[in-house]
Amino acid sequence: MLPIKPMLAVRGKPFTAKGWIFEPKIDGTRCIAYLFNKVELRNRRLLIMNYRYPELIRSLKDAINASTRGCVLDGEIAVFSKGVPDFNALAQREHQVQRLRIDYLSKNMSANYIVFDILYSQGKTIMDRPLLERKQILKEILQEGELVTIIDYLSEKGETYFQAAMKLGLEGIMAKKANSSYQPGIRSPNWMKIKKNLTADLVVGGYIPGRGHREPYFGSLLLGAYDSGKLVFIGRVGSGFSEKELKEIREQLVIDEKSPFSELPRIRNVKWVKPELVLEVSAMEVTRHGNLRAPVFDRIRDDKEPQECGIDQLLSARVNR
Repeated sequence: MLPIKPMLAVRGKPFTAKGWIFEPKIDGTRCIAYLFNKVELRNRRLLIMNYRYPELIRSLKDAINASTRGCVLDGEIAVFSKGVPDFNALAQREHQVQRLRIDYLSKNMSANYIVFDILYSQGKTIMDRPLLERKQILKEILQEGELVTIIDYLSEKGETYFQAAMKLGLEGIMAKKANSSYQPGIRSPNWMKIKKNLTADLVVGGYIPGRGHREPYFGSLLLGAYDSGKLVFIGRVGSGFSEKELKEIREQLVIDEKSPFSELPRIRNVKWVKPELVLEVSAMEVTRHGNLRAPVFDRIRDDKEPQECGIDQLLSARVNR
């Protein structure tokens, strides 16, 4: 079968409403798992991730009975630390290519697959069925284990659930319409991601050379988002990087002679780069001029294409003063 693009969510704020369910938002890597004659893990970009997570391949083979093969699951891969997802630990797993290192980490820094949906059952699509019906089928088919679990949820009380998630140290919650169908590749208002801080996935279009210990890398990165096919300058980020991340990001930047932004930012001494690298950043807010206030680097999003980083993710968070 052809790979399925995952359904995506819009941004929202905490609310309480009938006909909605609320799940914890897992800070991980989106993964659709295909369980037919073999197990196949694909990320948002439809790239196969089997070699990175051998422990999950084994666990998923055990989780699905031979009589029920022909399933497609949707969920998040995460590495947990002290009971909450740790994306720094996950990044170590995501960027490994050496077989021996992967085998070592699979035993000493095991990943978990948190399943929240099922798209195929008994070899047939069930994406047109209501979400709660799909969740019931998921419980009947999937046998939970140490590394494979089904996500929990609460009905109606989204505001209460959000406060509980904050106390647990989670990054937010997901709100989903209980009777919604699964829409592959669609960013649907039937799913909402509700986070404690504003976060955005943005494209790197240039950098300001670094000084001092940052001289080999960069001082700050110029970021943008796409609006009708044009890359719009959003702001720059210079904090939140570890030494390892500075090096890793600099190695991925490809110098270009011209600016990729639709309008030239009024910033001096910029080195332009090809708009190929996507970063997740967090910020206090978006100003009325469309710029990020106090942005901080969170992580590299190598599971996301630059063209996916639209300006719409920032519009709802813009302040009006």
